[in-house]
Amino acid sequence: MFQVAAYARVSTDEQAEQGISIPSQKSRLLAYIQSQGWDLYDFYIDDGYSGKDLNRPDIKRLISDVKEGKLKAVVVIKLDRLSRRQKDVLYLLEDVLEPSAVGFKSVSEPFDTTTPFGKAAIGMMAVFAQLERETIVERVKDAKKEAAQQGRFMGGPIPYGYNHNPATKSVSIDAAEATIVRFIFEQYRTSCRGYQYIADLLNERRTPPPGTAGNWQRSTIKAMLHNPFYAGFIQHKGNLHNGKHSAIISAQEYFDAQGLQTSRNTYNSDSKSCLLTGLVYCTECGAKMRLKKVWKNPRNPIEKVAYYVCYSQDGSSREMIKDITCRSGYKRAVELEAAVIEQLMNYSSNTTLLEEVSAQVMKSTDHALATKALSQLKKEVDGIQKKVDKWYDAFENNLISAADFTSRVKNLRERKTYLETQILSYTDNITTATIKATTRQELIKDLSNFKNSWDKASPEERHSILSNMISSVHVSKENEIEIIFF
Repeated sequence: MFQVAAYARVSTDEQAEQGISIPSQKSRLLAYIQSQGWDLYDFYIDDGYSGKDLNRPDIKRLISDVKEGKLKAVVVIKLDRLSRRQKDVLYLLEDVLEPSAVGFKSVSEPFDTTTPFGKAAIGMMAVFAQLERETIVERVKDAKKEAAQQGRFMGGPIPYGYNHNPATKSVSIDAAEATIVRFIFEQYRTSCRGYQYIADLLNERRTPPPGTAGNWQRSTIKAMLHNPFYAGFIQHKGNLHNGKHSAIISAQEYFDAQGLQTSRNTYNSDSKSCLLTGLVYCTECGAKMRLKKVWKNPRNPIEKVAYYVCYSQDGSSREMIKDITCRSGYKRAVELEAAVIEQLMNYSSNTTLLEEVSAQVMKSTDHALATKALSQLKKEVDGIQKKVDKWYDAFENNLISAADFTSRVKNLRERKTYLETQILSYTDNITTATIKATTRQELIKDLSNFKNSWDKASPEERHSILSNMISSVHVSKENEIEIIFF
């Protein structure tokens, strides 16, 4: 019996449309084998695999069966189904088939591997197959480069915080997820901790992770923080291009995050004076206050003392200055941190103060009002769409002129676009309110247990405790302190 292997491969939907689908190949291969009076040993099918290399399951099975002496010949529709690399084609013919006395046939090409001319012809065809593949690769690269330069989404998984419409190829912001993205960037930029800390914080709050992941992971946070897509950019080959999609964070916030250390999982020897880093603001001008260390005795530089000082007064970072004339003074870190801890201890044992904190957390977002406004906006958008449809019908029935139709529809569309922007804003507010409702319950619980938790916590854990509860600490020139909770 003359046992023959029928090999078929397809890598893209485009090839399937060109008549090289797997069913089409199998049908033609079987018809050819039967016309020659041969016996089909088996079909070897690599569906969805590129011809760029031999890393394919059934080509490996075919090679194994050839070496075991199970076959007399291998049949394909075209040489490039076997491989698009000249090196791989010659390897299969000279190092696999020929030593085992196995012939090779192409249904659509007159190749005969038993003659020198036939081998040379196959070698030439392999060269052109490889050239075609390399040309395709270059075209794909050029297409991606052009898409990036034009600011278009280049495909692949859509980043968390966005939705992608394949039909229109448009990218829109997911309001609920965008709130989490902003939270991640803010935490990274203002706390002393790194990726794992933020992941743990989100998991503790039971924030749904991206996709089907069970929990937020350190690697997920890292990838998001280093993704310029969130700042409105398209990245290609290390270059940033302005994207056509809307940004979730500002470019400044993105570049600030890139400038920070990539890991904050361990504390240095200055951890004791890092309890409020990123949390302190100047009441006088509204600028952040940075941690600054100066020699206790400049003439005898042995010990440094840590202070919190307003960026406006310090002048070390121009973009952080709010009022260059501000002179709120240096606040000794040990004393400021002790005062904040004392206030938190008071909350721990005072029910009235706890209720005040609860009210403070919720006052910035009114869920009921936002929901009502959102409903009204959606009704107005629906009404506008009905009017647009009405004018379309009138125009199609020749009841109004083209100029009149264009004018009326243009005004309606502009109004609709404005309302949709408002809807996005209110949706964001409602999501924030929902998160805050959960946060309030957690905060009251944390404050009630603050004294016990604080006494047992390590220096590293103490910073985490404060960052989980406190949004900011505002300090006046007279050292009056106001704590703002999440």
